Amino acid sequence: MKYSISDIARILGLTTSAIRFFEKENLISVEKDESGFRIYNVVDIFRLLSYKKYRNMGFSMKMVVKQFGGTENDRKIIQMRVAKQRQEALKKSEYYKNLADYIGEHLGSIERIDELLDKYEFTTSPAMLFMRGSECGWLSKISEEQKIVHKWVDAMPATRLSVILNMRNENKGWFGYSAAPQVVHHLGLPIKLHVEELPAASCLHTIVAADDRFSEEPHLVFEKPLEYARKRGFEINGKPWGHILLVEVAEGARLKPYVELWIPIC
Repeated sequence: MKYSISDIARILGLTTSAIRFFEKENLISVEKDESGFRIYNVVDIFRLLSYKKYRNMGFSMKMVVKQFGGTENDRKIIQMRVAKQRQEALKKSEYYKNLADYIGEHLGSIERIDELLDKYEFTTSPAMLFMRGSECGWLSKISEEQKIVHKWVDAMPATRLSVILNMRNENKGWFGYSAAPQVVHHLGLPIKLHVEELPAASCLHTIVAADDRFSEEPHLVFEKPLEYARKRGFEINGKPWGHILLVEVAEGARLKPYVELWIPIC
């Protein structure tokens, strides 16, 4: 039975340019019918099905072409490659499982916005490491710091965009990144910049909606929670901190960040 190039493209999900590439690399042969249209036989289909199998395993196109090019006649080589791809798949499986867990934690906080927006609960904060650069906190112009910050950025959402208040000057706050200590250890994240250890503590827990001033004046998000705590006779017993849950963008590209905050009290 003969097949047209469009038959193969539809059945195998390949582009016609990819099929022509395989012809060029002699992975498959091509005949032409009386009208000059390409036609392919069952042997070609078998080769292309094998190609799809190995591509679905994660083999590169170049590697598959090499494997079917006729220069390798050793099943042990193929066995070794398949074993290697299995290990790569296991790594990816672990990565995506962890990613789903991190997204789930983040989603759990987002789902509490309606419940905690401008409201308060007493709870124990999670233990965190807060890391920032020497300038705005999220970014740095110092090349060595940029390399470190990049690793924290690349690890999001395991790491989060965060903010911390300077208790020596409550008109100043810093941006940075936070992550649980076990996550920092597991991912091997560098902690060579300005690092704050934020232990688990009794806290007022809330979510606030910031405005366009937030990117320049991050301390403003702490004003109402601190006022609430002090009016009720609580003493601030540590550094208030939080992380950004999500950002709504209103007309005119005006930003409305929602920030989850923990205010340590005693």
